[in-house]
Amino acid sequence: MAAANALLGVALREATQRKLQRFSELRGKPVAAGEFWDIVAITAADEKQELAYKQQLSEKLKKKELPLGVQYHVFVDPAGAKIGNGGSTLCALRCLEKLYGDKWNSFTILLIHSGTLNCEIDAYGDFLQALGPGATVEYTRNTSNVTKEEAELTDIRQRIFHLLKGTSLNVVVLNKSKFYHIGTTEEYLFHFTSESSLKSELGLQSIAFSIFSTTPKCSGNTSCIIQSILDSGCSVATGSVVEYSRLGPNVSVGENCIVSGCSVITEAVLPADSFVCSLSLKMNGYLKYSTMAFGVQDNLKRNVKTLSDIKLLQFFGVCFLSCLNIWNLKVTEELFSGNKTCLSLWNARIFPACSSLSDSVTTSLKMLNAVRNKSPFSLNKYKLLSIEEMLIYKDVEDMITYREQIFLEITLNRKQFDLEAS
Repeated sequence: MAAANALLGVALREATQRKLQRFSELRGKPVAAGEFWDIVAITAADEKQELAYKQQLSEKLKKKELPLGVQYHVFVDPAGAKIGNGGSTLCALRCLEKLYGDKWNSFTILLIHSGTLNCEIDAYGDFLQALGPGATVEYTRNTSNVTKEEAELTDIRQRIFHLLKGTSLNVVVLNKSKFYHIGTTEEYLFHFTSESSLKSELGLQSIAFSIFSTTPKCSGNTSCIIQSILDSGCSVATGSVVEYSRLGPNVSVGENCIVSGCSVITEAVLPADSFVCSLSLKMNGYLKYSTMAFGVQDNLKRNVKTLSDIKLLQFFGVCFLSCLNIWNLKVTEELFSGNKTCLSLWNARIFPACSSLSDSVTTSLKMLNAVRNKSPFSLNKYKLLSIEEMLIYKDVEDMITYREQIFLEITLNRKQFDLEAS
């Protein structure tokens, strides 16, 4: 079995290399029928995300990073409760039918799901569980896997169950293929920083389009740096991923961290096993920044129904009630956004909104390290947001601009290096 898996891994790696080479040849060139997908459709969670994807597609086409002559579309999910990949697929198919009529049946279509967030009707949990002779309705009331429970979720699940009940379940086995699940922070870190089969088969690089002088380790766990600028004096421990970020000379990133969209210029320590992600926000017409910071093993979906039970929640492995004491925050209903009977780390107002990106990261790291060191750090003077609110206020245009600035700086750096080398 081991030998067969090894051979399959080699075959997948070689097939991936051939596809990447072929894709590289098609970039920026008109494609003939059958050379590429006729349509590439991307789903978005809301109109802001839709705008971001359209802007990114436009930029990639200008830079000749994508094949030409292909129809690229972004379809936004309908407003209301999030519908998951299953519901989003149906909506995308309906949009394609409206655009192309019966002709869309003859197209080869690539559908990329990028928009669903929570409270969702998903392909496995709600469609597949309704199929086959052994299906029962009990699963429709199980909401432990959702971040925010909407009132109509169970009703919609039950309607889907009764519509699909009795439908046979048929599975198509794809020869010489593998399925990898990257749905948690721990899975993400494993596949991108260890010597995983996925990393080998897809030819993933430890340093991808970045400025970072440290040489990755040749075996075992390593760090993964994606489109980022890291000073030579910065240190990133093994098992960590840094993406779309700028880190100064006195920044130390611990093991098994995820750092995304951050700018850290001053001296800072990111404790091991931390997730740190910055977002640009548009609040009352003003540009603000907020950085979510928590442990990679924290369960953001776990929720309680009353304030007296929030001691059951954990932040960075510490009782959430103890964390609130460290931050000098009172336990009131105003501490949480959204549904007041569904209290979780997802809708806890604990992350400061700041006037600059670097201040945002620095402040959130202080609150994180305060919990780690059990030392007081008052959050009373800050405007605090939940992750739920951060996603509502997100300013995708500013975030894209920040990424583009990093891209341009890396590009100029590479051109300068090539000139000096020649």
